[in-house]
Amino acid sequence: MRIAIDVDDCISSTAEVDFATCWEYNKKLNPDDDKIYVNDFHNAPTIFGLTKQQDDDFYIHQRKLCIKYDLIKPKIFADKIIEKLLQDGHDVTILTSRGDLYWGDALKETEKWLKKYSIPFTKCVANIGDKGKYCNENNIDIMIDDNLKYIRQCNLAGIQTITFNNNYNPKYYDEDLQNYENELNTFACCWSEVYEKVDIISKLH
Repeated sequence: MRIAIDVDDCISSTAEVDFATCWEYNKKLNPDDDKIYVNDFHNAPTIFGLTKQQDDDFYIHQRKLCIKYDLIKPKIFADKIIEKLLQDGHDVTILTSRGDLYWGDALKETEKWLKKYSIPFTKCVANIGDKGKYCNENNIDIMIDDNLKYIRQCNLAGIQTITFNNNYNPKYYDEDLQNYENELNTFACCWSEVYEKVDIISKLH
């Protein structure tokens, strides 16, 4: 089967880095801000009420720090499970919405990070805003992503999806996607469960 896999908060643990670095950034801008703890740290600039310009400035600066200091790490078993998927004969495309505005050269930096952590893949694609369209045009059978916006894009295109369940999924910041349900989508809490779900889906095809 042709499987597409997202990077941030799917292969990697990016949201925690976003929140921690944004907290520091916000503290410099607003030293009296009392937002010390929140239970949903996805989309940290929105939580801290940054302006659009501050948001862009934060991410441009922060992604440079992520690259320079190697702040983003892989999720547990991501490398091993993706290797098993390839060994099982599946085609694996790393499909990310990472854009050049924040990453400089999103494709180059993503491929470099994947190789550094020995995460195998057949193909890597960046700067993708509509993952449903990409998956439809490239005959992707399964999309694995944590972002319900992209999950819905794929489901609307008739693509089977596995949502990598993070703590913010049930209380999604986009109200239209809160408690999202679709017969083409299933949830998985870790990479071992992702492998199990892929196996089930592949046997049904």
